Amino acid sequence: MEKVKIALIGCGMISDFHAQAISELDDGVLVGVYDKCLERSKDFAEKHGIIAYESYDDLLKADVDLVAICTPSGLHVDFAVSLLENGKNVIIEKPVAITKEGCEKLLSVAKANNKVCSGVSQFHYSKEILKAKEILDSGILGKIFLCNLDMKYHRSKQYFANSWRGTFAMDGGGALMNQGIHGVDLVRFLNGNIKYVNAKVGTFVHDIEVEDTAVARVQFENGAIGTIHATTSVYPGYPRRMEFYGDKGSMVLIENSIVYLNVPEMPELNISIPNVKSNSSNNPTNISHEEHKIQYQDVIKAIKTGSKLFYPLEEAVESVKTILAIYESSKEDKNVYLK
Repeated sequence: MEKVKIALIGCGMISDFHAQAISELDDGVLVGVYDKCLERSKDFAEKHGIIAYESYDDLLKADVDLVAICTPSGLHVDFAVSLLENGKNVIIEKPVAITKEGCEKLLSVAKANNKVCSGVSQFHYSKEILKAKEILDSGILGKIFLCNLDMKYHRSKQYFANSWRGTFAMDGGGALMNQGIHGVDLVRFLNGNIKYVNAKVGTFVHDIEVEDTAVARVQFENGAIGTIHATTSVYPGYPRRMEFYGDKGSMVLIENSIVYLNVPEMPELNISIPNVKSNSSNNPTNISHEEHKIQYQDVIKAIKTGSKLFYPLEEAVESVKTILAIYESSKEDKNVYLK
């Protein structure tokens, strides 16, 4: 099979990271872009040396194998369903959907059309995250009894001004659904599914429809308890922190780096490096495209060989459902079970 031909929908900030990642692929090539604003898509196309499709129909008819959906979140499902039904494979920026109905529709249509459909969760492919997963699965920390996720970010008032961001229709949620979903996704990947949540969310600082702060108590299926904190209102913003405490040892990650690993019976494994690289806690553009590239390689392999995705659509859906359960718990003031 020749190189997988890839197109983008949407020319927002994240699209440039996708374009950079694709440009470094050996078996994939970016061929075109569509945006409802033709002028914007033409500028993007000129920058990257690709075609600007003048209409969405032009994209549907184009010789394209894979389409990356980089639009506002509220448009993800409709575009994905349309593309899948027209024979395209898709990769969808987070969150893949913003409602339970959207999640189920995506799963159903992807299965019915036998096409590759993946959500973007590039940190699943981080070497340090995979190392942390290996440590947890090895059992050297013993039985995990406490697991905390802390995401205290800063977004300016200008970030939300005159934008789809912060609206129920296009964002679906705030500090959790938009900024915090990567953390929720990773803590589920590392420590397993969440059994139930009890939460409170609110809007305290920003003039937006959705939450700018959320606190949840969680019970994991493996028996551990823990917390999820998420906000976009803390100045100047601090790196994401994940903590895993077992009866034989402890591990702490800041962003994707293991900064503390303490196992009394295995001192040769101990790590204590609290200083980490720059992050996106107060600047959403302060990220790398490297993990995006690795995820594209995984998706392309699935298209070419039929292999299973390392990060399947079902995992992306479960993370969305976890966040929706937190919202329901806050609204109804009760425990909400995930199953």
